[in-house]
Amino acid sequence: MTATPPEPRPVQLDAMSPRERRELFLALPKTDLHCHLDGSLRVSTVAELAADRGVRALAERLGYRLPSDTSEEHLGKILAPGLGCQSLEEYLLPFDIICGVLQTREALTRAAYELAMDAAAENVWYLEVRFAPQRHIHPELSGIEVIRAVDDGLRKAEEETGGKILTGILICAMRNYHESIGDYHRRVRGMFPYATSRELGSLCSLAAARLAVEAKRAGVSRVLGFDLAGAEANFPPSHHREAFSWCIDNFLDITVHAGEGYGPASIQEAVTHLNAQRIGHGTRILEEGDGLLTYLRDRRVAVEVCLTSNLQTKAIPSLDAHPFRRFLAEEVRAPLCTDNRLVSNITLTDEYELAWRHFGLSPKEIRRTVLYGFKAAFVPYARRRHLLLAAKARLRELGLGGQWTRAEEEAFDAWKRGAAATA
Repeated sequence: MTATPPEPRPVQLDAMSPRERRELFLALPKTDLHCHLDGSLRVSTVAELAADRGVRALAERLGYRLPSDTSEEHLGKILAPGLGCQSLEEYLLPFDIICGVLQTREALTRAAYELAMDAAAENVWYLEVRFAPQRHIHPELSGIEVIRAVDDGLRKAEEETGGKILTGILICAMRNYHESIGDYHRRVRGMFPYATSRELGSLCSLAAARLAVEAKRAGVSRVLGFDLAGAEANFPPSHHREAFSWCIDNFLDITVHAGEGYGPASIQEAVTHLNAQRIGHGTRILEEGDGLLTYLRDRRVAVEVCLTSNLQTKAIPSLDAHPFRRFLAEEVRAPLCTDNRLVSNITLTDEYELAWRHFGLSPKEIRRTVLYGFKAAFVPYARRRHLLLAAKARLRELGLGGQWTRAEEEAFDAWKRGAAATA
């Protein structure tokens, strides 16, 4: 019988040097459940693509205007607006440039691959990449080709890391219709010239839902869930019921951006009308009392917390106004996420460091926050359980609590061998 190993020394965060704390947060086994592909490119990649004559010509044909100055220094200032950003709408402006260079299969594959590799480099064990395929569909690139291109990039990263990062895909519908969203939306207007914008928005979200289901049926097994993204005010979740019913009927998981640019009513509609299992952001959950928070907690509806992004979009006036501390106290599943690594100019390690610094997280709260991410992942149950056990063993090894169990150690050993990829 194998002897139980000695307990690691508990971490004393306040006694650590800044470098030691940074190394601890970097070493955490992490998940990123709210990460937009088009908001998480490398600046160098955007610069290289934007300078390519072929990419620029295609972007121009599709109605995108790329900057004439494609230096990394110039693009870095445009694509990462920082805390000077005044609203969610302003925060979304860089995406028009980024989407302009993501109109080929090769660019999409590269973006997905680099994102997964960057995440793996900071010990993100599980990453869900979300994007709206309709922003990349045009006469030379079909919806299925768009999704397969992203899938190819994620698969390559998984293989090169030996299974040290596992990935999933979330397909986003856009909650609003506007011709500026992309070539696909402009063509839809041409086919339905007398439809209202609301009708076109619902039609496009239903088409995105059917594309997501078609991709999964076609063997793209990384397609796990469906999301509703975009400007929130005046575009309630209830406008998109048909799309989400289609996904639910075909066994896709559901997350919805809500409570970021609009109040609690948006969150309530997301869970009651669209059956959301997770909420993206949810910063305004407490504006009308505790009822909604209690509802989410009791039903294990997770809230994907993106602290830096929420500051930039003015979803919160300051971190003091963020409900994250309340989430922790009430044991709401609230994993930390990046939202957009490029546009917010952050890593997931940065977000853990920020959360510790501002909210004074204890080792127990850090451990709980990490594990919430694995518990809320849309990955199939057997793999989710395997990852959760392995993460518990790693957290114990780092001095963040927990009791030794054989099952956890075996799962962690398997993860180190890359066997978690086939669990």
